[in-house]
Amino acid sequence: MKRCRMIVGLMGLLVGALVLGGTNDGVAADDGPTKDVFAQAATSAEIAGYSISKVQRWLHEVALKEIDPETGLYRTRGRWNYRDTAADCYPFLCWAAWLVDMDALNGPVRNVLYVEQKLCNHLGRIPTRWDFEKKAKDESLSHDALIFEASEYVKDGLIAIVEVTGNDEWFERMKGIEEDVWKYANVDTPYGKIPSTNVEVNGEQLQALARLYTMTGDKKYLTWARRLGDYYLEDEDYVPSRLRDHGCEIIGGLGLLLAVESTADPRRARTMLSRLEKMFDEILARGCNEDGIMYNTLGAGGGRLSDGWGYNYVGYLCYDMVAEQPKYQGHIEQTLRNLAKPQYKSYPWEGDSIDGYADSIEGAIYLLNRLPVSEGFAWVDRETGQHVARSHEPLDTARLWGTMKLESNGVRTVILHALMHTGGVRAFPWREDLKLGACRLDDGLALVLKSDQNWSGNLVFDIPRHRLFMGFRQDWPRMNTVPEWFTVVPEKEYRIEGLEDGPLQLNGAQLRDGLPVSLGAGETLQLKILH
Repeated sequence: MKRCRMIVGLMGLLVGALVLGGTNDGVAADDGPTKDVFAQAATSAEIAGYSISKVQRWLHEVALKEIDPETGLYRTRGRWNYRDTAADCYPFLCWAAWLVDMDALNGPVRNVLYVEQKLCNHLGRIPTRWDFEKKAKDESLSHDALIFEASEYVKDGLIAIVEVTGNDEWFERMKGIEEDVWKYANVDTPYGKIPSTNVEVNGEQLQALARLYTMTGDKKYLTWARRLGDYYLEDEDYVPSRLRDHGCEIIGGLGLLLAVESTADPRRARTMLSRLEKMFDEILARGCNEDGIMYNTLGAGGGRLSDGWGYNYVGYLCYDMVAEQPKYQGHIEQTLRNLAKPQYKSYPWEGDSIDGYADSIEGAIYLLNRLPVSEGFAWVDRETGQHVARSHEPLDTARLWGTMKLESNGVRTVILHALMHTGGVRAFPWREDLKLGACRLDDGLALVLKSDQNWSGNLVFDIPRHRLFMGFRQDWPRMNTVPEWFTVVPEKEYRIEGLEDGPLQLNGAQLRDGLPVSLGAGETLQLKILH
């Protein structure tokens, strides 16, 4: 009998509402009946089905209606700017459409990209805000403000989109902005000009430039990234003081630069390893509570905890992968186990704001994708259900998220959590009566698809985007991505079991394009995709 490696934890159900509770341990489980594999997938299908349907409602009932009919811009809270709307609202409009409605993605959502360039490009391809009242772009921003907003758009906005769309028009926009950010860089350093002294901007730049280098092979991006790395790491005592958003970006940025250097220049990578180890150890010594959760600021013992704690540990995982030794793995695993403690139930990361819950959960999902710890899965499931997906609400009458940045970040995390439960598989066309869930097997994936009414469509499987889109040698841990749970290699053959006409042999490219399936009303389809 095949053994089941859970992508996510097991959840219980209450009548009429999801209870996101106890999990198994996220690794290879004991041998058990095949029906248990599908039972686990069916539980995930209930959870993901609710969340995906709610995202679909939000997309069509709320978000798409915020596209301004006159300009075509995504006018959230009456404005289009690049520090909030473009960076934190628009990408998750794109993700929602990518998840449930590709026609919307390639129609009005993509059109936002066209019109924001046409209306807002200001300093070369660096954009500025749009003033809806004056029906003109805002030319009052300082150079530093332009650079800040452009960097925010690239890192939080365009990178997130490019991670799921690859070398598309959003990638060209990202590349164009970055080239002009560095063309107009005006801060002199011993290592060459850089665009800012703002640690948030420079952390964002490291994350963007590392990706641009591997996606294009153009060494200028690596040269610029090295300037920033040297700017910080040549100071042997440098440790970032802010460990939450607007400061924690530098930790993940340096970690991703290290990952890229491990292939580009192993000698430089070895030097970086030594320097980052000192920095990372100092953060653990002065920036964490006894459970491994980081504070908002270094040395703030007993103070507020950072909702960016998981983001920061992404850099630590890059270190372990490059060093090829698990120096920090055990610490991070224990931190995830510690989430089971009562003080982390509904912990008010940012008071009652959905954003604090969404950011903390997102960081945990990044870590659980690499280190499957049962207590971490249980915490993510419970906190998502209660505070972000709000899965206790009946779907038909559920309160939908807004489109401002904090609510949009909630949509982002709900999407990440749903895909964790589907193994990255998407169903098109999505319909509110669908349920889709997965359970990872040692030799493939078990899938459950349910429908209340007759349904025909396609199951679309994820691919190793880290290699095929991003050009990474390995699936480096990183922020602003959709984690890969189960992927199909285009040239590899797979066996699909459970279809009405018998087993089917398809390659990964065919599964990426979509596996056609049909369901009768009230039917449940149980499939295995084996490699």
